[in-house]
Amino acid sequence: MIERDWSRVPVVGVVRLANYIRRKLEGDVKLGMLGVEGEITNLRVQSSGSWNFDVKDRDAVLACFAFPSDAATFPAAKNGDAVVVYGKVSIFEKSSKYQLVVRHAALAGVGALHARYEELRKTLEAEGLFREDRKRRIPPYPFRVALVGSPTGDGTRDFRTQAKTRAPHVDVRLFETPVQGDVAPQIVAALQRAYASAPDLVVLARGGGSFEDLFVFNDARVVRAVANAPVPVVTAIGHESNTSLADFAASRSAPTPSTAAQTLLPPRAELVATVRRDAERLARALDGRLHRWRAALDRIERRSPLADPALLLAGRRQRLDALADGLERAVATRLTRLRDRVVAADRALGRRSPAATVAKDRERFDTLRGRLDLRFLAEKRGRRDDLAERLEPTFARAVQRARHRFEVLRAQLGTVDPRAPLRRGFAIVRGPNGAPLVDPAEAPPGTRLRIEVARGELTARVEAEGTDGGKQIGLF
Repeated sequence: MIERDWSRVPVVGVVRLANYIRRKLEGDVKLGMLGVEGEITNLRVQSSGSWNFDVKDRDAVLACFAFPSDAATFPAAKNGDAVVVYGKVSIFEKSSKYQLVVRHAALAGVGALHARYEELRKTLEAEGLFREDRKRRIPPYPFRVALVGSPTGDGTRDFRTQAKTRAPHVDVRLFETPVQGDVAPQIVAALQRAYASAPDLVVLARGGGSFEDLFVFNDARVVRAVANAPVPVVTAIGHESNTSLADFAASRSAPTPSTAAQTLLPPRAELVATVRRDAERLARALDGRLHRWRAALDRIERRSPLADPALLLAGRRQRLDALADGLERAVATRLTRLRDRVVAADRALGRRSPAATVAKDRERFDTLRGRLDLRFLAEKRGRRDDLAERLEPTFARAVQRARHRFEVLRAQLGTVDPRAPLRRGFAIVRGPNGAPLVDPAEAPPGTRLRIEVARGELTARVEAEGTDGGKQIGLF
């Protein structure tokens, strides 16, 4: 046997080896992201929100870890639930144990169906489809029943058997539809046909089955068709332990189809006995009422004026005569009052005729106009003379003050008149731009000048500068 030279074997630390294995696992494309299906076990939810759990099947166990941000999106799960977890394979260095870092999780199989069931139940309940005030009253004695179900199903057979035995007088009409699998549209169509037949109530029936088998009755389309029915709907789906969303929307839910027939359809014998009992009670009530009416009629005939019709008419005739006399007196009195009012109105109208009123008003107008003219003229003339006498001195004083003010302003204006010095022999010299010239330096030789005097202007030009810094100009 050849001995191995162990000194040539490389030696590394545990952490280095764990990191190397982790890089190998995470670098594998097939292990970078995959889904694993199994059953949850050893679930531990940490206070931080992270999850530690195992996923196992019959032959192996896989350790799993989820960060809090990812775990918050997972569906509610517990040990024993079947799930599919998605993530990447890595290694936990401290225990040198490979694990799946889970990014997403979903319930598998029946667990997923339960999750869909709860989510849809909350949605439909929020829409108000399960409210009690939406549900219709079940008739106590239905005579036309529309049965919706499979023609070969146990539930349909059980209901029809019970109906035939208990209430053969009830007309049960079957509206066929499959009741298992993805058949929600067929069930909705059968319900609509049943509603169109105008029954007293509709029974939606199916025999027992697993949760998956009965899941079509949790379909939102079926639930809405039941909730919006124009007639009462009774569901009889599965066994007592099964409750579908259609049961919540129905007017009533029966544990089984047989129970539905027993509670909805009273036995024929019981119905006949009830009718007979009610008929006897009605007959007794009518007999008693007829007896009381007959006794009352006898009393009326004996004690009222009906026993002597002439006496009854005599009283009415006297009352009629009294009313006639009173009416005649009232009419006469009313006519007299109306005649007096007409005479008085005629006299008042004569006094107030338009011609008389106009003549009287014209006379008053002439008199007043004469008085008014004389008085008005005298008054106006006196007021005019008085006003002229008072205004004359006032007006004279105002004219004097205005004349004095004018003289003062004219004297002040003369002192500030820029042309006043011109009349005393002075002149204003302006440059080419028309502005007064105040500095000889502003007019070099050749500059044209305008000299303004009291009675006009002179035009000049600067010829040369003098020896003393002055300017020589020439006029032209």
